[in-house]
Amino acid sequence: MRQVKSATKLTKMSLSETKLSRDNADDGKDDAGRLQQYKNLTKHEELRRRRTECSVEIRKQKGADLMMKRRNIIDNEDDLDEIESENEGTDKGDKLSNQMSNTNRLSNDEIKQILSANPSEDDMIRCFESLRKSLSKTKNPPIDDVIQSGLINALVQALRVQNDRVQYEAAWALTNIVSGSTSQTMSAVEAGACAPLVELSCHSDGQIAEQALWAVANIAGDSAQLRDYVIECHGVEALMHLMSRIDQFTTSHVRTIAWAFSNMCRHKNPHAPLPVLKVLAKGLAVLVKHSDRQVRQDACWAVSYLTDGPDEQIELARESGVLSTIVSYLDESENLIAPALRTLGNVATGNDSLTQSVIDLGVLDRMVQLMEKTRSTSIMKECCWLISNIIAGTQKQIQAVLDAHLLPILVNILKSGDHKCQFEASWALSNLAQGGTSRQIVAMMEENVVPALCQALNTTHNQDMLNNTLETLYTLMLTVQTSYSHKMDILHDEVEENGGLDALERLQESQSESIYTQAYRIITQFFGDDENDQNDENSRASAAGNAQNQWNF
Repeated sequence: MRQVKSATKLTKMSLSETKLSRDNADDGKDDAGRLQQYKNLTKHEELRRRRTECSVEIRKQKGADLMMKRRNIIDNEDDLDEIESENEGTDKGDKLSNQMSNTNRLSNDEIKQILSANPSEDDMIRCFESLRKSLSKTKNPPIDDVIQSGLINALVQALRVQNDRVQYEAAWALTNIVSGSTSQTMSAVEAGACAPLVELSCHSDGQIAEQALWAVANIAGDSAQLRDYVIECHGVEALMHLMSRIDQFTTSHVRTIAWAFSNMCRHKNPHAPLPVLKVLAKGLAVLVKHSDRQVRQDACWAVSYLTDGPDEQIELARESGVLSTIVSYLDESENLIAPALRTLGNVATGNDSLTQSVIDLGVLDRMVQLMEKTRSTSIMKECCWLISNIIAGTQKQIQAVLDAHLLPILVNILKSGDHKCQFEASWALSNLAQGGTSRQIVAMMEENVVPALCQALNTTHNQDMLNNTLETLYTLMLTVQTSYSHKMDILHDEVEENGGLDALERLQESQSESIYTQAYRIITQFFGDDENDQNDENSRASAAGNAQNQWNF
């Protein structure tokens, strides 16, 4: 075995730190004592921090898709086709669609002039249809022009006009306004749009109700502040009223309901009040079982937002019975797998009981099948993240991961996976090193983890991943040294043969204090140059003896 002297730079380590390392090695003989030393006692908070900081492309992409909810038309013919398609089979919808006219676009000044002259219902329809068409332009809709002209107040007033067509056109126009920026959305809310839109979302005409709900969902999705205002305007009661009649609605309408639920659960700074989330969870338990894939997808994302919080919120999802349905999504297409993994990973960040509920649902066996067949980097990353959360639990839960034969998959990902997947795999192995028994830790060596760890030390520049890898290697070597000493020479050779020792020497020059310290700790405890240290001590003793034999006059 090659011996390595620690770098001069490492004299910065104090005597107390060196003594602690020796004491730690002695403590390693006892599993319980070692667990107290390495167990991450604040695992849930740390995992939530990582969930926030790690890149989550799946969710970001879905979030962008959900916020792009604006009706766009180019000309009246397309307009008619869209309306007729959405309301096929509904008498009132057909009646409303057939009333659409080839209205010429009016300027804002012309609209204001007409509305100021005691307009008839036909005049109002013509004005608000023209406004709606302008605001439905695909590119650069004139939202600010409408706001600055003061016509947004007229649109809000139109919501209370007892004419279905006027209400519908006004709701549609306001939907497009509140799909804009926060300041544009606030302009509509400050003009008083929210309360009448919530009322219209329960209108007997399905087309008006859906359009009004669409606008309400846009408002709720803008920010936590506006979500809370929707709650004050009885938006939750309206949603649950709609859920009681859900079998009566078109698929398009139910999709809008599911999307509204997702926006009500979305924001977490702060989260919606717990009593509100409890009510919403009951509705989501129904929506996740809907026959339409888009409804199930948006409902599942809503549950993922619901579970992205403290244990009390996660418990709401478990109590609602929604999780067993979401687990079945792992056998579906990727657009359902993604929110399902996110939800289950969130649940696994909770207390040990919540983590166990994920295991009891049979998720680990499904993970093996999913990770073996998926070609999606994002899905694989989410799988690793979920497993790392479970491994951060109890030793029984760690054993469940090992029994599911997921450890060799994690090791293989660390060695040859996408770098984002490698990062999550490094967390999973680090959690195992911190919380596992000596037998569970040494299982990593049996699954050939050393080459993967050494490769990570030589190739990654991610500071967190380097820390994870160094911590895993240190704990593995300490465990083998104290509990499986007959394997220590094999472990030494594996580290050296796979370039691990060279990497450790290089990492002693790292600018990161934690990385340099961990590299130093491994070298001094497991690769120290005992012979050179003894020679240095003998030299010092000889020099001291010579000094005593010399006389000064």
